[in-house]
Amino acid sequence: MHVLVLADSEVSVVSSLGDGVRIRLSAAHVLRSEAGTRPTPGFARRVELWLPGAALPRPSGEFLGRIAQGRAQFGGRWASQLALPSSCAGPVTLELAFANRSQLLLQATGLACRYEGEANFSESLFC
Repeated sequence: MHVLVLADSEVSVVSSLGDGVRIRLSAAHVLRSEAGTRPTPGFARRVELWLPGAALPRPSGEFLGRIAQGRAQFGGRWASQLALPSSCAGPVTLELAFANRSQLLLQATGLACRYEGEANFSESLFC
């Protein structure tokens, strides 16, 4: 099982597609866990968040780089981590605070968190 941690993930593209907003992560902070073991921290490439019904509040150029803090609200609860892959329907709020001090707040009708293509996890080499 993989879990996306919003903080310390890197955003490469935020785009408005008419019927929603797509956020592409070039380096996603991911935890891999197996039953009975501690989660293994690492990173994955080509992960995206899809927020149907969302609209960008201003041009997306400032919403790039490292996410300093992030959280999503769905089902009345806030979470800073998302199962990968996962999706939910219903009202969603996504808040991202970037290291460059820009902030992105999106309201959507759902949220999908998924790999673009095959799952790819690389264990962190940090000591």
